[in-house]
Amino acid sequence: MDVVATLRDAWGLFRRDRSLLIRLAAPFLFWPALALGLLVPAPPLPDEGVGDTTARATAWIDSVGQWAGHYGAWYFASYVVGLLGTAALLTLVLGEGRLTVGEALGRALGVAPRFLLAMMLVALPVGAGMLLYILPGLYVAGRLLLVGPVLLAERRMAAVGALARSFALTRGAGLQMAALAACTYLAGMIAAQPFLMLVDLSRGDGPGNPVAIALLQAGAAGVSMAAGLAQALIAVAAYRRLVSRQA
Repeated sequence: MDVVATLRDAWGLFRRDRSLLIRLAAPFLFWPALALGLLVPAPPLPDEGVGDTTARATAWIDSVGQWAGHYGAWYFASYVVGLLGTAALLTLVLGEGRLTVGEALGRALGVAPRFLLAMMLVALPVGAGMLLYILPGLYVAGRLLLVGPVLLAERRMAAVGALARSFALTRGAGLQMAALAACTYLAGMIAAQPFLMLVDLSRGDGPGNPVAIALLQAGAAGVSMAAGLAQALIAVAAYRRLVSRQA
């Protein structure tokens, strides 16, 4: 499993279908992220000035619960829209240039329930690994990177079966897959941080300059879109290499 060659393959896929890919990625990956950044406040962080550790944890849990009650549905809706767009992107790339944007969306809608379930099952171990230690999270993310291509290329497969199939395909290539996952997970988080930090600085103790904040949030949303698109392309490129290895 050659990491550099896989990234080169992913770049070739982008160059082949870039106009259609950007046309799909913008409404499903860029605009929802921008809307959240502009209209929905970020989840609250623990308040260091509230009592002891237990009191801070309790206050933080309460504040997160209140935030989720007000804004959680918007985050979930954005998540679902993004996953639907990812399924369409994968379908378009796997179609080898034979599909239109409308056809890719139609096929993505056909597998949407299984795809959404599979991606939620992926998010649980990956998120837990990222919260505990970054490296285990990246390893799990890499081993599960092929779930999307498996569901769309090998149809009639259950969500749990797609997770098992991804683990089977990546056996013996865990470190390489973790490196590929880092190219999108870590790179996306790191690249977005300057925009988010500047948003906080612009706001200060007040609302801040709305034009500057909108431009900065657009930059962060652009990074999010690029990371999501890159992850889909890398997943397809890695899937093809590993399937051909087993053939």
